[in-house]
Amino acid sequence: MQTRRKLLSAGLALGLLGCAAGLSAQVINPGTFVKATINAPDSLDPHFMVASATMELSLNVYDSLLGHDKADSSKLVPALAATVPSLGNGLIKVAPNKATSITFPIRKGVKFHSGHILDAGDVAYTFKRGIIVGGQTAVLKMLSINLLDANTFADLVKAIGFDAAFQKLDKAIVAGKDSVTFNLLTPFVPFLEFMADEGSSAGIFSKAWCASQGDWDGTKENASKFIGLKLEDDKLFMKMNGTGSFRFVSWEKGERVVFEAFPDSWQGAPQLKRVVVRFIKDAQTGIMLLKAGDADLVAVGVSDIPQLKGAPGIELKTKIPSAWLMKMNFVMNIAPQSSYIGDGKLGPNGVPPNLFSDINVRKGFAYAFDYNTFIDSAMGGYAQKPYGPVLIGFPTANPANPQYTFDLAKAKEHLMKAWDGKLWTQGFKMTLVYSAGSKQRQVALEILKDNLESLNPKFKMELASLPFAGYIGAIGQKTIPISLLGILPDVFDPYFSLFEHMHSAGGYAERGGYVEYAKKNFDDLVETVGREYDPQKRKDASYKLQRLDYEFVPAILHYQVTENVALRSWLKGYVPRMQPTNLDYSQFSK
Repeated sequence: MQTRRKLLSAGLALGLLGCAAGLSAQVINPGTFVKATINAPDSLDPHFMVASATMELSLNVYDSLLGHDKADSSKLVPALAATVPSLGNGLIKVAPNKATSITFPIRKGVKFHSGHILDAGDVAYTFKRGIIVGGQTAVLKMLSINLLDANTFADLVKAIGFDAAFQKLDKAIVAGKDSVTFNLLTPFVPFLEFMADEGSSAGIFSKAWCASQGDWDGTKENASKFIGLKLEDDKLFMKMNGTGSFRFVSWEKGERVVFEAFPDSWQGAPQLKRVVVRFIKDAQTGIMLLKAGDADLVAVGVSDIPQLKGAPGIELKTKIPSAWLMKMNFVMNIAPQSSYIGDGKLGPNGVPPNLFSDINVRKGFAYAFDYNTFIDSAMGGYAQKPYGPVLIGFPTANPANPQYTFDLAKAKEHLMKAWDGKLWTQGFKMTLVYSAGSKQRQVALEILKDNLESLNPKFKMELASLPFAGYIGAIGQKTIPISLLGILPDVFDPYFSLFEHMHSAGGYAERGGYVEYAKKNFDDLVETVGREYDPQKRKDASYKLQRLDYEFVPAILHYQVTENVALRSWLKGYVPRMQPTNLDYSQFSK
């Protein structure tokens, strides 16, 4: 946890570049906080939130079992659980066969926004529901593996039948009168950290409220209807109900999400009365709103910093360390119906859906990307080149891990081998897609396109954009040949990023088309990192995974972020999290 303390301490040492001294402008909309952002929600159901920007909404509405001490973020503290489990207090027990039970006494008298009172049954229901419906968050996928020894509940049902699968889940998560016990198959080192994500994806639901919305009612009889739930059938897609400091009011798609203060919060009523998260088409609109006082905070790209330096009434905070690794993910089984692969055949009019299944294509693309130019031009030097899939600053990140560098000679060498030489002789044509308003994604693809096209006149690439929500949807549908999406761990442990990036159940393997490869080559090592308390064994497994990532090339790891925010000087209480633009509204006042 020393790593977390160092990262957050660095984050607090912010660069304050501009604040007009003596400005005495009247506060606009006192009591209401407005954030302007280009990132619209993909869902309001925390079990299906895959984008960090939407998890911000969850963490302000929901609470987790544990949290982190405000003064020392390396220290776990009780939240909806009344006590932090440990071996010392007997709430963690490890049997001779390594089976591990972890018990959480549940805080009494906590009220949901719906008026229901929290009990142990709600906690057990939350995680059972997330596992049954096939929740897409990394936390739920990791819990499924460690509780059930299955990547998904649907997989378990196929293997042993529904009755046996439900019984196994029922024994894995047990609600007592005032406590909930998780029965893990083996020790799992990051477990308590997962329970301390402050509502992002381990937030606790009200069982009674969910049932009243037409969601699963918690019974075995109705559970089978919700296995592998599709988003279009999710009753919680546009609804929220937690115990957090703010309660959900409305979501106007493409416009805004609105919250209001919850006066009966177990932590006390927040100072703000209302929060509006306003969705905009581009960063420039956000800057205009900020300057006019119609927004209180916006994320700022490097290219936008000069126009905000010294702006009256605005504070600019830059180079905030962020646990955010961005990747250009190869899709090895692009959906055949994709409009971005032309005629679906290798040649002047398209590419086959399995273009990136050839490792020489992936290596050629990785060598064709100019990492330093991207960091210097698109990020203004405000980023780092990753060592590998474990973030810089995290335990077991290996600075000596081999990396891809910009080398057109090596790129040509691999591309000439690809598809038995046919890629080079026949050429290809495809469209690369970025999310509208993201200059970083756009510039990254422009650099890749220009360098690849310079190697062979038969290589043709076009660029297109989609609104953020549509972009996330297209990634899920596998219609985009290369997706630009990253890893933003709330859990400061190497397991999180290795699981997400490399494990067969981590999400990227499924979207990238390398599930079976991951099962054979990555899963056991990733699980060693999760279950092994011996630090040397964890390090050895992590180092091997980082090397295997380099050899397999499932993605171009092109930068680790530092971030920038601009806020009105009347806004008080901004403290950066490890994703500095993901905000805890309860900290703010105006």
